Amino acid sequence: MDERTISVGQLRQNPTTMIRAVRAGQHWTVTDRGVPVADVIPHVPRQWTPIGDIAEALRRLHFDGELAAEVDAMRDAETMTDPWSKS
Repeated sequence: MDERTISVGQLRQNPTTMIRAVRAGQHWTVTDRGVPVADVIPHVPRQWTPIGDIAEALRRLHFDGELAAEVDAMRDAETMTDPWSKS
């Protein structure tokens, strides 16, 4: 990960340079009078993963069997839908 620092003043003068770098994968820390105040990182869209897929992954990884059983019970208890779906 390539991380850089930029002051509020520098960002105000030329935001395009930082935005292009973030688009290319760089992480930036914005500072105000030398104090870190924000992190600017590339956007990662949220992705819905059906609970059945999670339970299966837990089983394949030989993860805690009790947790996999809890996930199965949650799946059986209610119908879950993608909260980020635009439909």
